[in-house]
Formats: sequence, structure tokens, C-alpha cells
Amino acid sequence: MKSMTGFGRAERSSDGISVSLQVSSVNRKNMEVVCSLPKEFQHLERKVVEATRARAGRGRFQFSLEIRNERNAAVGLPSDAQIDAGLDRLKDVLKRRGLADTIDATTIVNLAKLIEAETPKLPEKVVEQLLLGCVEAALDELVAMRAQEGAALKLDLGTRCQSILDTILKIKVMAPGMVAKYRENLYGRLARSGLEIDLDDERVLKEIALYSDRCDISEEMTRLDSHFEQFVELLNKDEPTGRSIEFLVQEIGREINTTGSKSCSIEISKNVLAMKNELERIREQVANVE
Repeated sequence: MKSMTGFGRAERSSDGISVSLQVSSVNRKNMEVVCSLPKEFQHLERKVVEATRARAGRGRFQFSLEIRNERNAAVGLPSDAQIDAGLDRLKDVLKRRGLADTIDATTIVNLAKLIEAETPKLPEKVVEQLLLGCVEAALDELVAMRAQEGAALKLDLGTRCQSILDTILKIKVMAPGMVAKYRENLYGRLARSGLEIDLDDERVLKEIALYSDRCDISEEMTRLDSHFEQFVELLNKDEPTGRSIEFLVQEIGREINTTGSKSCSIEISKNVLAMKNELERIREQVANVE
């Protein structure tokens, strides 16, 4: 079991080129990869996505990349020094020609574009090799973190699962007494009413039989046993199981709700409430399982 939360970082350099990359992941229902590469290397994005899909089942992955050349200037982004030097040259030209040296934002943006266009092209093969190496190394770190957090999630979910199973056992012990308790209450109400009704009257017995059928939770208990058996199996699988567990939690919730609606026992209702609270905590944790 793995969490969907993780972080990884890697840096590689060769031939005067340095590539630094960070990747973080958070929970999502499906796989989503966000990677913003410089326009001259955008065709490599597909390989980054493929590498990510090969290492994870779902989640939102955000890649942050920086490529620097031997002059320690970020590729695609002119440095402040380059822009300042360009502005100084522009002011000199304007002064020699007797023109106003008013510099506005548009002038700076256009100058930055010119500088970017003049930046020497980096060797694509070197950048690709460094980038993909960083991607693999960063994903190694991220996946290791997701596995570590997943182990903690598995332990917590297993503990909460056992807590609900213990509560189910208590309910199973109390359930057979619900009919007897109802019969006792019914007889008590009839006695207090002063009505002369034979306790063996067919109508009384029919009422008890109907209640017995309505409050029977044996099917719900059987389904809950089955659901939690599957729950434990999913916890112990290596492949992504988050979606399956989320579906199972919904089914468990339905059975618990039905059990509560059938109960007229205060003690059983208290235990049903305890199960609902525990299941809600499970639901919150499962939202981050891959």
C-alpha cells in the first residue's frame, strides 16, 4: 500500500549543463501529471509522463524544472544582469541619437525576448539525458516516501478495521435479545393500558413476529463480515487499491446505517454510532491511498 503524498528531488550535470528537478504528488481520483518545460524541450514532456505512469497508479504530480548553462544562467529566462546590460546599451544608443530615453515595461519585455532569442541553443541529447535521469531519480525518492507513508496508513486502517470488527461482535451478542426486549415492552404496555388482551392472542403474536422480521440484522452482519474480509485483503496487496477500498467503505457504510435503522436497543445504537465514527476516520484516510 502506498500513499499519494510524496516529494522527490534530483540534480544532474554534464558538459557545462545542469538540470535540477523537483516533483511532488498529492491525492487525486485519477492520474494527472503537470510538467512545464522550456518550449524548445516541450516534446520531452511525453517521456516524463510515461516515466511517471510507469511508477504510480494515481495522484497529481507536479514537476518543477530548471536548466542552467555553463554561465549559470537559467535557460529561457534572461538574467537581471543581462537585462540591465541591454538597457544600458539601449540608453547609449538613444542618447547618441538625441532621442528620449524613456524606458517602460513594454521596452523591457521586448528586450528580454531579444536576449532570449540570442541565447545559444543547448544540445538536445545532453539535456534529454540529464532530464530523464533526474526524473527517474526524483521519482525513486518520491515513491519511497509514498511507500513509507503508505505503511503508516496501512497500520492505522488495520487498527480501525479491527476496532469495528470488535464492535460487530458485541452487536452480534446483543442482537438476539432485541426481540425478547420488544416482547417484554409490548406486554408491559398492554398490561398498563388495562386492556383485557390475551398475551397469546394471534394479533399480539403477529405483532411480535413482524417486529422480529424487521429487526433481524443477521444479513447485515454477514455482509459486514464479508466486506471486512475483502478490506483486509486489499490492505495487504502491493498494487494500487485506493479506488477499491473507497467503494468498499461505501458498502460498509450502507450496512452499518441499515443496522442502526433496524435497532430499537440503546446499546446497539451506541455501538452503531461508534462504528460510524470509526468508519468516517477510515474514509478520510482512504482518500490518500493510491
